Amino acid sequence: MKHLSRFLVILVAFGVAAFSSEMKWNAIDSGAKGDGKTDDGPAIQKALDAAAKAGGGEVFLPAGTYRIEDHLAVHSGVTLKGIWQAPHHDSQVWGTALFAVGHRGQEEGPALIELSPNSAVSGLTIYYPDQRLQDVQPYPWAIRGRGDHGSVMDVTLVNAYQGIDFGTHVNQLHYIRNVFGTVLRRGIYIDGCYDIGRIENVHFNPHYWYLSPTPEAKTMKDFGTKLVDYLNAHTEVFIFGRTDWEYVLNTFAFGFDKCYKFIQTQRGACNGNFLGIGADGGHNAIWAEATQPYGLLITNGEFVTFHGEQPTELVTTESFNGVIQFSNCAFWGPAHRNAVIRGKGLVSFHQCNFDDWGKNDAKAQSIWIDGGEADINSCRFAREKPNIYLGPNVINAVIMGNHFTGKMQIDNQSQGQVEMGLNVTRPGKK
Repeated sequence: MKHLSRFLVILVAFGVAAFSSEMKWNAIDSGAKGDGKTDDGPAIQKALDAAAKAGGGEVFLPAGTYRIEDHLAVHSGVTLKGIWQAPHHDSQVWGTALFAVGHRGQEEGPALIELSPNSAVSGLTIYYPDQRLQDVQPYPWAIRGRGDHGSVMDVTLVNAYQGIDFGTHVNQLHYIRNVFGTVLRRGIYIDGCYDIGRIENVHFNPHYWYLSPTPEAKTMKDFGTKLVDYLNAHTEVFIFGRTDWEYVLNTFAFGFDKCYKFIQTQRGACNGNFLGIGADGGHNAIWAEATQPYGLLITNGEFVTFHGEQPTELVTTESFNGVIQFSNCAFWGPAHRNAVIRGKGLVSFHQCNFDDWGKNDAKAQSIWIDGGEADINSCRFAREKPNIYLGPNVINAVIMGNHFTGKMQIDNQSQGQVEMGLNVTRPGKK
């Protein structure tokens, strides 16, 4: 019996090994050169098609620079995989790099990588060598998914006009993990997701482009300043339309017009769990036009804005009729205001720290509200500046158990029910 068991173990192990070998394709064997000059798209696509025809598997791209003049289609059951294992911004050619040169000027064209249901891309750097800061041109999305279980893992995006799109097509259970880079117009777009999608460990920062050896980097400081100015005027980083309980963990961006943007589309709006998210150095950290009734749960976030005339960490628009709950978050600056709230929805702040506001306007309040419902409790206002404004359109508000610096400065013009109590003060700090 022992000999039979050992034989079965050996047989199974041999079978698994043989199966694994058959399920891997090397794009070099299909004719890819990786020399940065040859259009490697057809050769890589040949390997992807072969993997799909065999029932699925992995198409491997060894270290090299692969020029892609059109786009790649990754079929169901297939993974396109390079050797990327850590983010880097010193060179666009380390590891496995795709140089995207096709569809310049075509924002709505096919994505560089089109994922099918149950497919994945992993371990790649994607770079647009013809993009120039002095003349930024539209390009299609770098990666687009559709259907169930599309996955993007361990990817660096260098100067992509648009990053990752799980919004054009209906999708479920997308998985985006360990993505780093610089995006110029849009970072990640989610819409039409009817079952939980996940986004983890994503970091967008201008230095993934301007610290790299590009022609513009000859005057690196000037290039970096102009790039940050461009991002703060044009870039929307994380955009959420309809998605049902999106889980977003440890995400961050520096430099943007709108970092986390929540919109209403024909499919609906977002509700989700956002933990450990951050935004730094931009214009509007959170921009909310709509949410689902179940709302947004934002915990352990840190938000700072200081670019533009009136940088603000939270803005809800007149159309906002949802729910946003902040817990244990930090808002700092120098911002114009930490929050500007309109609409008819509910915004709550629990155990949050408001550290700085009033950039270029000493009369600006930390939180300005003229609409909806508000709950502010167990929070800290670190500056001896105007704290809270409640306008005539406020439906109701509860302000309780907060710590104010210097005297409490609340301007209540609301016609609705407002309850305040158990607030305390401490010596002032300008």
